[in-house]
Amino acid sequence: MKWIVPVALGVALIASGCHDPVPPATPTPAPATIPETFTGTLLPLGTSTNTFLVQRAGGIQVSLTSISPAASVGIGVGTPSGASCLTLDHMTVVAGPNAQMIGTATVPGNFCVAVFDVGNLVESVNYTVVVLHS
Repeated sequence: MKWIVPVALGVALIASGCHDPVPPATPTPAPATIPETFTGTLLPLGTSTNTFLVQRAGGIQVSLTSISPAASVGIGVGTPSGASCLTLDHMTVVAGPNAQMIGTATVPGNFCVAVFDVGNLVESVNYTVVVLHS
């Protein structure tokens, strides 16, 4: 019985030294500093897709800066799939000077921005969308 206490104390000391390793620090996302401007014509019930390459994980900002004649349309960001854009997020917006969508690309790679009719266009419109990414 005398050896139980020293053995238990030794096991406790050894076990306290064993723990999971500290995970590596999460990298800080790169700021969105690369601008790309896309222009096009959007038809009623249509979608217009433009692709861009994100070089490092980091910020993405999308701004529909102009649309003529004035209308609200959908914009979305996602991954290219053939001639389509599989949007991960989208929203209905009107043109303005500030970013309507702000997010983070967690991996580098090919991304796309889609401009699409949300069902209210009665004629084609010309648009400009600016994407700021890392």
